[in-house]
Amino acid sequence: MLAIDWAPLLGGLCALLAVGITLVVIAAPRRVREEAPLDDEVQARLLLGEDPEDIDRDLEAREDETAPVSELRPEE
Repeated sequence: MLAIDWAPLLGGLCALLAVGITLVVIAAPRRVREEAPLDDEVQARLLLGEDPEDIDRDLEAREDETAPVSELRPEE
């Protein structure tokens, strides 16, 4: 008789657990796909219409420290 009283409670708990696990499985890939925000300088240059390949080339040259002195900017 006692087992019959617990059956709806256990059934509801299992249903809630299944919904929770489903939500975690669905939400996890969405968080992985989020992209990092763009740097302010990159975003500004893109909005001004500069070619993304030129921006990438400038950033790589700055990281490699092979850019001409006239193109180097002080670190902020």
